[in-house]
Amino acid sequence: MSYVIEAEGLAKKYRGGVWGIREVSFKAPNSSLTVLLGPNGAGKTTTVKVLSTLLKPTKGRAYVLGMDVVKEASKLRSRIAICPQDVRADPNWTPMDAVVGYLMCRGWSLSDARKEARKWIEELELWSVKDRPIAKLSGGQAKRVVVAMVLASNADMYFLDEPTAGLDVEGRFRVWRVLRNVIREDASILLTTHDMKEAELLADYVVMIHEGKVIASGSVRELVSKVPYVAKVVVRGVTINELSGLLTFDLGDKVIAYVKSRTEALSIASMVSGEVSISGITLEDAYIYLIRRGGGSE
Repeated sequence: MSYVIEAEGLAKKYRGGVWGIREVSFKAPNSSLTVLLGPNGAGKTTTVKVLSTLLKPTKGRAYVLGMDVVKEASKLRSRIAICPQDVRADPNWTPMDAVVGYLMCRGWSLSDARKEARKWIEELELWSVKDRPIAKLSGGQAKRVVVAMVLASNADMYFLDEPTAGLDVEGRFRVWRVLRNVIREDASILLTTHDMKEAELLADYVVMIHEGKVIASGSVRELVSKVPYVAKVVVRGVTINELSGLLTFDLGDKVIAYVKSRTEALSIASMVSGEVSISGITLEDAYIYLIRRGGGSE
């Protein structure tokens, strides 16, 4: 397998002694959508900034598209495109202005930029507002303009930091569909999110990060398979003490318990007369389990 990203022991220390990341090592498959998954403050944005040459690492090394992100930064920048977390296009521009202007800054001719801009504005369902000032668009439409700008570059590698944050359900699905189509055209994407369901639906490969360290990586199926349980039971009306011996989480008036068999799940359900639900193991459960167990390399 070839890798579009190879990170080895990356760490970044900011002024004041604060570590943005402490130990980031992973390999992202080529021509895939890799999700960097973790809560706010986990180190996702710092990792993206290092890999996209915006920050130099304090320790470690990384290669993107086979190029050293420090020693070959200038060469690498022409082949990647970045969508920062909270970036917004100039509110006085129209979507067409924004995409065309971005492409021309990257060296495109005006005619080629207009042609490519039309493609991506249509892809992201913005054609009906292509000539409207961004200031008059909805927040979701303005966000999709930035995604269109970045994807129109036809880069070999895209870094998208929380590209669907703030979008409604329909807007997120529009962006997801477009991103999956980009992957089919042989590009690669590294996307950050704290949304476990988004990662589960979208990713070819997932890198879990927590407190500046990668705790596990793999396909969704591989990560879920690390959890030695077959289901989780959410019950109301019992205490954690009544479920001793199980992996549990106290939600106040409810308890989540992880079980290794359907028989065990039904046994717990029979203990209560109140609300009970039983569901399969998800990526969110894998993340919680791996944090508790210190990562996926045991």
